[in-house]
Amino acid sequence: MTSCAHVSAVSYLGERLIEVVFEDGLIRKLDFHSNWQGNLECLNRDNFLAQVGVDKIAKTLSWPNGIDLDPEVLYGSHDPAVGGDFFTVVSETKPIRT
Repeated sequence: MTSCAHVSAVSYLGERLIEVVFEDGLIRKLDFHSNWQGNLECLNRDNFLAQVGVDKIAKTLSWPNGIDLDPEVLYGSHDPAVGGDFFTVVSETKPIRT
């Protein structure tokens, strides 16, 4: 059985970079381009992008207006349905401390 990607922490690093930590120890730094369209257009504004948090139920990135992103796409397991609006800058795995 394949497990789903779950986000455990997120940090906005500035300059459109978001660091995402997954429960399995994978850490990805994602560069969010500013070409989001439609309902996601607010992600083009740095001050809004910086309000990113973790939805504790869906275990993915979310913003105050209800936008959330597919954690499997963030993890790199699947391609976005409508094209990529971010790319991975760094991807590394840290041991999980128990």
